[in-house]
Amino acid sequence: MAARTGETTHAATTDRIYAAVALVAAVLALVESTTPPWRVAAVAVALVPWALVVARREPPAWLFLVLAVLPVVPVVIVGDVGVVLFMTTAALSRFASRSVDLRVLAAVVLAVAAVPFVPALVRDHAPNGAGYFAFGDVFGALVGLLVWRTDRLAARLREADADLAAARAREERQRIARDVHDLVAHSLTVVVLHVGGARRVLRADPAAAEAALADAERVCRESLDGIRGVVGLLRDPDARQGVSLDLAELVGTYRAAGVAVASRIEGDAAALPLATRVVLYRVVQEALANAARHAPPGGAVTVAVRVAAEAAHVRVENPHGERRPSAGGFGLAGLREQVAAVGGDLTGGPDAGSWVLDCRLPVVRHAAASA
Repeated sequence: MAARTGETTHAATTDRIYAAVALVAAVLALVESTTPPWRVAAVAVALVPWALVVARREPPAWLFLVLAVLPVVPVVIVGDVGVVLFMTTAALSRFASRSVDLRVLAAVVLAVAAVPFVPALVRDHAPNGAGYFAFGDVFGALVGLLVWRTDRLAARLREADADLAAARAREERQRIARDVHDLVAHSLTVVVLHVGGARRVLRADPAAAEAALADAERVCRESLDGIRGVVGLLRDPDARQGVSLDLAELVGTYRAAGVAVASRIEGDAAALPLATRVVLYRVVQEALANAARHAPPGGAVTVAVRVAAEAAHVRVENPHGERRPSAGGFGLAGLREQVAAVGGDLTGGPDAGSWVLDCRLPVVRHAAASA
């Protein structure tokens, strides 16, 4: 709607400029010599289509051209060529700015360019300056064609801008969907583990069951806060709340929930660019959530993270040769999109009885791109 409004406003401005040229030519034609009443009437009739155009009551293109050009012909025949011919030049140029049929336009240009030579039909020779005015008509048609082409290019640019805005909106929705998926999948997995552990020891060790339920409640509250923060981005994109990206804390959460996790973290993940660090955290988070869901009882999960100057490497293994894809398409597929966004690559699949997820995130290249 905004693009259409901008296009209409631009066309109205162009019409006013053309109408102003025609009006100035009409005034000069009436004051340059004696003006009998019929000449005033002819010039006034030639101004009628311009008045309709400015009033946004535009007649059909052919009718506009006839009303703007034909009344000028008797003025030229009787009074010789002069400034009044600029009225026909303005009409021709405007017609060309809205014409898409080049054959029709070529015929109209020839007809209007012949108007300065009409007095030669009743005299022995062509009037002085006829060739100059004919050239002016051709030049005006070329200007009209340039205006037409500019309008088309501007319309395409507006359409492209609208498409880019829609693509940005889709990308933002996908990012929010991934954030919600990652947050909910991680939190619910930990809660299920805590609740399951509490159920198993409820009678034998009520204190341990109560502690597990307390941890589950804490994780639920943190998940709700995180979801509120993500949903809040829909109202205020600048109100992003701080989120912990501590890998050791993430691993500790799963250990507290009863998952056997052996971790080895080399290097300083906090020194990574923020975008790379967020993706690194998401990869480990998703891998642990999947391992907790699919790993057999007693199976140990191995998390190895190595941060170097050139790249960050993540390798997560759990003893499970099969893996069901995540529902909704935001699991491994979503991770690949996030990893690819920072120039990395990610692979996942069975390897010697284990499910292995391997990821590499370049550091130097992404940092340069951020700069």
